[in-house]
Amino acid sequence: MNTAERTPSRHPRTKARRRLAAAGGFAIVLLLIFVLVAYTGDPVTKHLAMNTAETYANETYPGYDIRAVAASARHWFRYEVIVDSSISEDTSFLVEVEQGRVTGDSYDDMVANGGNTWSRIMVQLDGSVTGALSNAGISHRGYGLYCDNYLGSTGEVPVPAEGHPPLTVDMPYDKTNLPPVALALDLNAPDGADDPQAAAWQLAQQVKNAMDEADIDLAAYVITLYGMNNQVVVTTGLIPAADLD
Repeated sequence: MNTAERTPSRHPRTKARRRLAAAGGFAIVLLLIFVLVAYTGDPVTKHLAMNTAETYANETYPGYDIRAVAASARHWFRYEVIVDSSISEDTSFLVEVEQGRVTGDSYDDMVANGGNTWSRIMVQLDGSVTGALSNAGISHRGYGLYCDNYLGSTGEVPVPAEGHPPLTVDMPYDKTNLPPVALALDLNAPDGADDPQAAAWQLAQQVKNAMDEADIDLAAYVITLYGMNNQVVVTTGLIPAADLD
């Protein structure tokens, strides 16, 4: 008996299954690539997002010669593009681009509201204040610099602005002509002080004298004294510089 004539060949079915499996595997690979690109970005959509952000920024905020300098990918073809100006050192902000469309920017927070300007000035002022305290022999536990408003335990308190220029975009750093800035300084409480509040005010005067010696025109001071176990002994609250003259 010729068994070859009775038994159908399995080769065509095996080849079809292999082709189907290969096609399925290729589809899975394509899907994984798509998901990966959607989450991490790709050079083409990144470039397009940067072009979109640059065009938007120049049309929305003309006169600054704004250029896209970097972009970071978010999920589903969403990019956060950094743009800055070639003629304004403080004009640098973020533009959100989602699937080729601009969905928002941070110009108001970073530029218009003085965020970038204050960050730049604060770095320079920090160096001046640190040097002035060191030259005066005043050791401290730390300090903060606050522009326009001092954030204390009871909330925000306006820093006295009289005699100080407002914070404006691209204003140069001039320690003798600063915007309204308060220095909040943490110090160790003097040993054996009978009146911690009076001691704190006396130290505030010493700190102001150190700033005056260095020609640093601060608008206000806050002195907080610490005792044992890092406990606050007393704080002066916001003292206008004029009250320490």
